[in-house]
Amino acid sequence: MEQINLPLSHDQAIAKQKACNICHAGCLDCHYAPSRKQGVHTFSRIPPSPNCSGGGRSTFVCHAGTMERRRGDSYLGKDFSEPPGLPEDVHVAKKIECVDCHETGPGGMGHLNRMATCQDCHIEVEQALAASVHKNLACAACHVNILGGYEMTSWGPGELLSKPNPFKKYSLYYGPQGPPILIKDQNGRWMPVKIWPNSAGGIKETIAAKPGLTFRWPKGETHDAYALLGTFRVPGGNNNYLAWLQVEEVAHPYGKARTCESCHGSETQVANVTWRYFDSQGAEPFTGSQRVVADKNGLHVKDIKATSKIVLLPGGKTTYFAAWLPLGDIWKTKGDFSIPKTDPLKYRGLNQGVRDARLRLDAIERTLRAREARGEDVKKARRRWQEAKAAAVHDPGSAGELIEEAAGMAAEAGKRIP
Repeated sequence: MEQINLPLSHDQAIAKQKACNICHAGCLDCHYAPSRKQGVHTFSRIPPSPNCSGGGRSTFVCHAGTMERRRGDSYLGKDFSEPPGLPEDVHVAKKIECVDCHETGPGGMGHLNRMATCQDCHIEVEQALAASVHKNLACAACHVNILGGYEMTSWGPGELLSKPNPFKKYSLYYGPQGPPILIKDQNGRWMPVKIWPNSAGGIKETIAAKPGLTFRWPKGETHDAYALLGTFRVPGGNNNYLAWLQVEEVAHPYGKARTCESCHGSETQVANVTWRYFDSQGAEPFTGSQRVVADKNGLHVKDIKATSKIVLLPGGKTTYFAAWLPLGDIWKTKGDFSIPKTDPLKYRGLNQGVRDARLRLDAIERTLRAREARGEDVKKARRRWQEAKAAAVHDPGSAGELIEEAAGMAAEAGKRIP
């Protein structure tokens, strides 16, 4: 009150705080950590990962809005994912919090780095990858297998805060998409992305399509993009419709790597999508599906269809909440989005080499475990085994020598740990 020259009631202050907290996180959003054991007035110096998703309190602050529901790459998974039940990131079980990898940036407390690096914990993997044929491949390209969140978004007439609004967002088309499509970022690095159709009715001007992808930050601050499909008119629709494909980089949930065949079995990439619509406006819940196809001719979201009956709610129109129905097969852009062709003979040889190396590494691992059980110090051998394992999967050409060294070190008698 000392800093303003206008009256402000207590209720007005509360209303203002609620409005600000919709977007701006406060101290409690990150550090409040109540529990039955320690009580309700408990705080954590290191913000727990659930707080990054709203702490289960449905605050929709931070990643509850961007990761699980829009981008679809949930870290916590399970009840925190959309739809619920998707796998949690492999790092969750190891008690690794979001801020352990996404460290504080130059802006100070609360200014977390969006980008994280794997090399702080997996330096041997980073080294092997940097020397391999996959050096221009993001780790998530292999280790993220499924996504959730929006699979469709339409802006059209509806109600917001119980009042009519021409741009109500119909986005509750939640479902899994996988495996993620891989594309090149601004620097030629392959990365996994989430792709889904978007449309907004009531656009005044006519906008032409722009072939290919447009990155939102050309210099690489982020790697999110879109494909501008232009404006379209349909009889009886909410014209004009501006249509585009949303293309966003994903980085969770990390898990067991996808198979080599899932990428190199075909030059054409296909992500299968199923979803369930359950907005409170437009229609009763119904289900649907689509496919995302990326090949040498372009990027195409196709075969969009409802797989159960659409029952309209009062005032509901498909041209509002399901513009994809009248718009038809427009969700495509030109460009080469195929996986580079591989030499079948070379590929089979490398694949067999990886399998053979894993068998040898498993045998060495059994030897190391036996020595560890006897209390012997095999830390150096274990370190070399980790390097050999990383090379076997990420750079098979350099793995042979490392595997032999690991086998020799594992066979030597180790000193007993005091």
